[in-house]
Amino acid sequence: MPFDTRAAFKLTLAVAAAISAQTLHAQENPERLWSCNLTPSGEWDCEVNESLMQQQAQQNELSSQPRQIPSSDGSQQQSEQTRTASQDSVPTSKPADETVAVEPVSPAPAAAVITTAAPAPIAWPEPAGSQPTQTATPATASAPSAQNDWNCVASGDSWDCNQQPAPGRAPQVAGTAVLGREQQVAVAGKPEWNCDASGNSWDCKEVPGAAPAATSFASLSTRTPASAAALDWYAYAPGEAPGACRGRYVEPDFVYLEDDRPLDQQPIYINALSSTTEIGGVTRLDGGIQLQRGGRLITSTHGELDQQAQYARLFGEVRYREKGLLLTSEQADANLLSGDTRFHNAQYVMHEEHMRGQAGLITRFGDSRIGLEEGSITYCEPGSNAWQIAANSIEINPETGRGVARHATLDVAGIPVLYTPYLSFPIDERRQSGFLYPSISYSESDGVDISVPYYFNLAENFDDTLTPRLISERGLLLENEFRYMNRWSHNVLSTAWLADDSQYDDSRWLLGLEHQGSPMERLYTRIDYTRVSDDDYFEDLGTSLDIQRHDHLDQLLELRYLQPDWNLTLRTQGYQTIDGTSPYERVPQLLLNGGRNRIGGLLDVSYSAEYTRFERDLTGTYAPVDDADATIGDRIHLRPRLGLAFERPWGYLRPSAMLWHTQYDLDNDRDADLGGSQTVSANVLSIDSGLILERSLELADGQYTQTLEPRLLLLHADADDQSETPAFDSSQLDFTYYNLFHETGWSGNDRVADTSQATLGLSSAIYSEQGREKLRVGIAQAYYFQDRQAPALRPGDVTGTESSSNLATLLNWNLTPSLRLTHNGEIDRDGFEVLEHNYKLSFLPDDKRLLYVNYRDNIDKYSDAPTDPRAHQQLDIAFRWPLGDSWTGYGRWQQDLDNSENLETLLGVEYSSCCWKVRLTGRSWVVDPSNNINEFETDNGIFLQFVLRGLGTFGQGQGREFLEELTGYDEDDNGAF
Repeated sequence: MPFDTRAAFKLTLAVAAAISAQTLHAQENPERLWSCNLTPSGEWDCEVNESLMQQQAQQNELSSQPRQIPSSDGSQQQSEQTRTASQDSVPTSKPADETVAVEPVSPAPAAAVITTAAPAPIAWPEPAGSQPTQTATPATASAPSAQNDWNCVASGDSWDCNQQPAPGRAPQVAGTAVLGREQQVAVAGKPEWNCDASGNSWDCKEVPGAAPAATSFASLSTRTPASAAALDWYAYAPGEAPGACRGRYVEPDFVYLEDDRPLDQQPIYINALSSTTEIGGVTRLDGGIQLQRGGRLITSTHGELDQQAQYARLFGEVRYREKGLLLTSEQADANLLSGDTRFHNAQYVMHEEHMRGQAGLITRFGDSRIGLEEGSITYCEPGSNAWQIAANSIEINPETGRGVARHATLDVAGIPVLYTPYLSFPIDERRQSGFLYPSISYSESDGVDISVPYYFNLAENFDDTLTPRLISERGLLLENEFRYMNRWSHNVLSTAWLADDSQYDDSRWLLGLEHQGSPMERLYTRIDYTRVSDDDYFEDLGTSLDIQRHDHLDQLLELRYLQPDWNLTLRTQGYQTIDGTSPYERVPQLLLNGGRNRIGGLLDVSYSAEYTRFERDLTGTYAPVDDADATIGDRIHLRPRLGLAFERPWGYLRPSAMLWHTQYDLDNDRDADLGGSQTVSANVLSIDSGLILERSLELADGQYTQTLEPRLLLLHADADDQSETPAFDSSQLDFTYYNLFHETGWSGNDRVADTSQATLGLSSAIYSEQGREKLRVGIAQAYYFQDRQAPALRPGDVTGTESSSNLATLLNWNLTPSLRLTHNGEIDRDGFEVLEHNYKLSFLPDDKRLLYVNYRDNIDKYSDAPTDPRAHQQLDIAFRWPLGDSWTGYGRWQQDLDNSENLETLLGVEYSSCCWKVRLTGRSWVVDPSNNINEFETDNGIFLQFVLRGLGTFGQGQGREFLEELTGYDEDDNGAF
């Protein structure tokens, strides 16, 4: 009995007769070769027209002779071609769950099939009613005997079926000739059942049988669902969206067939709820159709399979799936030989690429290519076409990771903003040659600044990016970056050339080389070399190249050999100074470091040995003025150290002994007394000790542990006079809590303070039950038992005759997991006045929110020398904060409070959606302070930047680099949506 079921009651197409009839050609005879019904036991009960089979067998014997076909008027006419009938036997029954595998029939070798063009269009018959009917000789089939029908009700996971008498079946009548596949033979007089799923049972009603009208399958096709779920798009739960997207593509789990054979050699598996095969070899499929070939699956509600032509046509809710790809359409035509499938009025989704689109016709070729005619692509979520690329034709090739559009327009909000006759674009992260997105900016000094990069994908291990950059007030600047990699190194060569800067009146250039490698095990190499044509290059032109932009441009070559307990470094390091005083260069430096800890559980051994040749530019613009700073020469430094470590959970004791020895061979053309050979030695003895006292502490938000940590450092350094020796690479450490406990008080190997002192410190910390430090406060002071001789002074010393240092304060307060306040300061030892205080408040509740306030004031410390460049009173405030679901504001304000001058003001706004961003930034900043600190030179600029998901960034993003300065990592991730 017929069903109208809404549950997933799936009958498997198991019609071996379809295979046996695959070579039969259509005859003008409406009789069926076979007819099958599903029995309650799950078997197929098939009736075979024996007389028709015998006729086919006779035709097979006469297949080599011309066959006469009766015409509509009774005359005989000769067939235009030889007909061949299959002689395969037809089974009488088939298990309901068995799937028929249809092996593709190739009339030519496989290679020929692959290289031939698409087959000629099949002349499908017109739908019923589209042309006049022709009268044929009536033929009446014998009426089958009365059968019992089944009344079935769903019961749990099984069916409860009762056999009921059925009325007699009316004979099949063929009073009209069959004109096409769309027409069906009328069946009248049999009652039918209309069933709906209701809970765990079926609600069935008997309805009168009627002869179905001739049906056109084209009229049964439904438009592709436009809902987001139909395109595998699902919304995040509230609060779970990781970015601007409120949803994501979720590809259903399917078990795709794994077959390594070429596509045209893979079998085709077909499932359906019901099927009928006409004598002409055309199989009509209805309900739950699944056509699978290897990793490709097509489903629909209706379809036709012409096995002789190896062609299938599917209608109604057509869905095509393979790994990472979904296609939905109204109708699909599949060539089973070539594997090409054409989808009409279709939409597609590429899950991993986050790309979708639609087209009037989409062709899924037998290889991996996808062709679109009158189509579009976008990376926006379903329901949004904020931007798209629309073109007459688009070809997407996942194997190459590239798409090509012809006669394409970039549409923004439905408005074409850019046309190109040819556009090649990436669809994944693979490197491809082509134009990158341009940038444009404007400033008062340069005017309009436009750059258009072109990327050359030369090979797997090297590439090149050429960026022509037109600066309206200066000229054409060419920047180039060449990258090369091999098995042991990574190399980047950066160059830039401006033939004639109209404002500078000369040519300008840049050269940069960066190398990192490991030519052999444990050996590491490094090169960092940058040079520019003039001191104002970066100030005037900036650069898009990834190179250093400091006042002293590195020119470094380094070799390092590492072993578990020691390492050896050979380094040569020069500089190009573009601002400030030229530093010492190490040409070369040989450094050996090593040591072992906890020998026998107590002994620590370490050593350092170094040879360095120091040179300096003594004649250039940035040469030092002081005669002592004009000293150059060789230095040998040795520093062996022995220490013991007695440690317990409640405290520690760490005595140590160190020999500090430096030998110089110096030259000074300005002052001969500063030249010659000199030696400085120091014996450094220290005992570092501390207690860790704990107690439980209950606060409003839970249980904590509070510590009280007194610390005592006894330090004695018996050092030689260092007033005649240079400070090649040494500088006095800042006055802070932890630096008061430093052994030498200096960085580098030129200075060690001659001191005998005790440093006392007291700190207290509060820890949560998870061991997280919530608060730490501390204060420390050094007490000196002898004077220190300049220039080797301790941190905080002014004359070296002080009996004690000022007080150093420390505060680290994690108010919440997101809010942190830090402070370090200096308090006068006599009047307890605050001489210096640095506060930094940072609030980072998540990746989208940032608030930063930094205040530094040490004016009182240098009140006797107000022009000292170390004197500052500055405020720095920065923020990034969402203004809504899609809007974000960001800004920065730096102010010199002492001179009432603005150092930088920046304010910007960003709009983000799931597929695009736009940023607008205004900035005013100090370009180059003059020698007079009361005069400042500033510049102003407005910067606009667009980010299109999947395509890239164009425009000028200058202005957000400060976020990296504040947080220490790249905050401006253009790819984060």
